[in-house]
Parts: sequence; C-alpha cells; structure tokens
Amino acid sequence: MVLASALEALAAEKYFDGVQAVNSALESIAADLCSGEQQPLGVEEISILKAPETFLNAVMPRLSEEKQGEIAQLYDVRSKLLMGLGAHKRAHVDISAALLLNPHSEAYLNQKKDVETRQDSCADQQCAKTPTTIITGFLGSGKTTLLNHILEANHGKKIAIIENEFGEVGIDDSLINTKSAVTEENIVEMNNGCICCTVRGDLIAGLKKLHKQTTGKGKPLDGIIIETTGLADPAPVAQTFFADDFVQANMVLDGILTVVDCKHVMEHLKEQKPDGIVNEAVEQIAFADRLLLNKTDLVTPGYVDEVQTEIRVINRTAQIRRTQNSRIDMDFILGIKAFSLDKVLDQVNDGFLDAEEEHGHSHGGHGGGHDGGHDGGHGHECTDSDCTHGAGDHGTGH
Repeated sequence: MVLASALEALAAEKYFDGVQAVNSALESIAADLCSGEQQPLGVEEISILKAPETFLNAVMPRLSEEKQGEIAQLYDVRSKLLMGLGAHKRAHVDISAALLLNPHSEAYLNQKKDVETRQDSCADQQCAKTPTTIITGFLGSGKTTLLNHILEANHGKKIAIIENEFGEVGIDDSLINTKSAVTEENIVEMNNGCICCTVRGDLIAGLKKLHKQTTGKGKPLDGIIIETTGLADPAPVAQTFFADDFVQANMVLDGILTVVDCKHVMEHLKEQKPDGIVNEAVEQIAFADRLLLNKTDLVTPGYVDEVQTEIRVINRTAQIRRTQNSRIDMDFILGIKAFSLDKVLDQVNDGFLDAEEEHGHSHGGHGGGHDGGHDGGHGHECTDSDCTHGAGDHGTGH
C-alpha cells in the first residue's frame, strides 16, 4: 500500500523517496478521475500536485467519502515529508488540502499548527549540517577566479571547494600548502586552511569521501563550495541535497551563486534553443540566490544596467552585486541561508522534486526562455553600482 510505504519512508527520514511514492499515488487518482465517460473537470490532472485546493474543488462532487479520506491521508503524509525536506510553505498547502477534505480532523488541525510553528524554527534544525554553496556560471565568467580569492582570503573559515575537472583557469598552485599531508590524492590543503578537491564523476561519492576525511575525523568544515561546469544546469546538483539520504542528513544547501560575464551574457540569454532544450544561461540565473555581475570594467555602466534589467526579468528575488575580477566580500556568498525549496517549487521549477525530472527540458516556472519572470517582484529596481539589498521577500518564501 502506498500510504504504508510513504509512512515507512517518513519514519526512516527518506523524505525524497516518500514524496515520490505519494506523488505517484496522487497522479494515479487524478488520472482515474479525469478519464472515462465523465464530464470534463476543467482542471489539469497535474493540479492535484501543484494546486491541490483548486483540483479538489473541481473534483469534490465525484469523490466518495472513502476516496476523500484516502486523498486526505496522502496529503497529510506528504505535508510531513515536505517538512522533512524543508519545504514548509508547500507543506502548509498540502495539510490545508487535507483539511478541505476533512475539516474536523483533530490530527490534521494539529499538523497544520505544527507546520506554522516550525516555519519559524526550521533554521535551527539545519545548524548541525554543513552549509554548502553551488557556484555556477558560463565558462569565462570568473568562477575559478572567485574560488582563488576564497582560497587566499583570511576569512578564518575552513571551506572545502569541490572543483570539477573542466575549470577554465584552475586553482592557483601557489595557494597550496606544500607542507601539509595529503590524505587523498584529489584532496589538498591550501595555505589558509581551506581544502580543495577534484571530483570526476559521482558528486555524491565525492561528498561522502570529503565528509569522511573531515567531519568523520573530528575536523568539521565551516562550509562546502561546489563549482559546476560552465554549461551545467544547476538543478541536478541542487536536487542532490534532497534526493540522497546521506547528503540530506549531513549537508544543507546554503545558496546558489551565479557569476555573470557582463560582456557576453546577453548573447547567451538570447540564444535560441531547440524545442525541449533548456537555455543553461537562463537556468543558471533563474536558480540563483546571489548574482555577481562580473567584468563590469569591460562594458559601459549603461550596458551593465541593461544586463541587470534583463536578469531581473528572469529572477526578481536574488541579491545582486557588481564586481570586477570576481572580488566580493565573503559574507555575501558564505553562510547566507538563502536557498529556499519553497521558492524553487513556486517560482522556478515545480517539478524539482520529481524523481524522473529531466533537466534538459523547459520547466513550468520560467519556461525554457525568459519571457516570463518569477513572481513576487521587488518594490524597486536596483540602480546602485553595487547593489546589496534583496528583491522582494527574500527569506521564508524567498
């Protein structure tokens, strides 16, 4: 029985697996309700996942009391699973759907109160996990230059940088502490105490290995930074923090930072892709919690304004800084607690938690291009040359 397996996943803290089981059951129910000789419902089947109350209001007359109870139970357990993943806003939507079906359930009313209470304390539950930042951006944008700054700065933090093998510049050898013992051939210590390792292939295996060599030996990290390849869609990397049990239990996604090459980004954004193929530049900007408009010295201030305006069409909530040579205060990119699963589900990619999500196609939130921006814009557009404030509600709903 699906409900039983989902409850088992909840008890075992396999939240991602549990969500998949419930999603499959709800989709099957929606398919049955929307098929056959019955009158059209005027609502899409997928709404059972994306807009539960809208779907339920449309199908309620067709639901037996037994079926209402079954669906309510599924929404209740999915709410608890989403809480485990940190998607508190979406968890609230689901328990509200369960209450729509059974408004007098004391258990559901208590669950709704629990969701609302834990929204305020959820950050404390992540304190024991290692905060991790994903850095993305096209080749030549300045990602590796930024990493070299982090590795030479006296910020007093022990940061591990996971570098892919396709970095455009490579870590500066002069920053390596040649006196330190190298415990693994692809993990080296830097002069400022940070660690740099190269992962070729399985990111999850690399994260487990890094954890074993640091926290596992009583030497916990202050943070991890993952550098993606220039053409990478950040979604699969971000999904790792929810799909893998070990990573989900030991690490938390702190934020996604996208480095933008002001001189060339417009041509990437306007590039026409075949149907069903996502524009990676758009995707990198859409997922960002922080944006560096880099290489501003190579273009005019007016052109930087044009770039920022174009970026705001795609992403209205990320904080932006304008930089040269990727120079930025560490507080802007480390320990920011900026990533929000609710924001991704609501504004960027509502299929983010789907096990079979193919990240080569366009997504519901922003499409394959950038005609429609994210919801919830901010009250005014940044015009400062060094914009430091957020846009919109940059926090719980993000």
